[in-house]
Amino acid sequence: MLGLVVALPVECGTLYRGKASVGQTLSLSPDLLLRVSGIGSQRAVATAMALHRDGARAILSWGCSAALTPGLRAGELLLPERFITVAGETITPHHNWWLSLLQCLGKNFRPATVPLAGTDRLLATPQDKRLLNESTGAAAADMETASLASWAQEHDVPFVAIRSVSDGVDTVLPKAIQVATDDQGDIDTLKLFHHILRHPGQIPDLIQLARQFRCAHRRLAHVARIIEPTMFCLPC
Repeated sequence: MLGLVVALPVECGTLYRGKASVGQTLSLSPDLLLRVSGIGSQRAVATAMALHRDGARAILSWGCSAALTPGLRAGELLLPERFITVAGETITPHHNWWLSLLQCLGKNFRPATVPLAGTDRLLATPQDKRLLNESTGAAAADMETASLASWAQEHDVPFVAIRSVSDGVDTVLPKAIQVATDDQGDIDTLKLFHHILRHPGQIPDLIQLARQFRCAHRRLAHVARIIEPTMFCLPC
């Protein structure tokens, strides 16, 4: 059985057409479980542990990541070759599984096999992203994947990540999103609306971020249609 860890309910839309909520486990098939973790490393690891207890013998991190270099554009597919934790530990994915995914995805999607860093906070500005790139050498980052890789290595659980770029290195995360998003990844639309009314200058950044997120969402949905029937290329 394979377990997929997805941080945000909205990211589940690339795999599941129904409504999903944080903490919910969805059975996509008899051998494929998806669980929504919420934002952050602790929630992601707790989710992986729950999936493992439910019988998952391998874990996959699925969702969106931020670009840390100009070479990655919104919607680009990532198949990270290594992960750098907040503590500076470097971890590699399960080799055979990673190679199988690379072979399967290579022709149609040409995934970027770049290093992916973990972060314990939102990367709100281009400067935040560039500083993380300079300190880690990573080309992309998110708040869950590297911690999942560390947990998987510690417990000898096969692990890979499939991500898509949801915001480019020069994309600003508007304060309106930061204020309106809770730690489970849900956006309070009333808070968002009130903040925009007070700070309408953030509207262009919100529009840009929404467009980039849609690019990432479409890419993941396309990938899922191809590899979900193969159990995400998990070796037997």
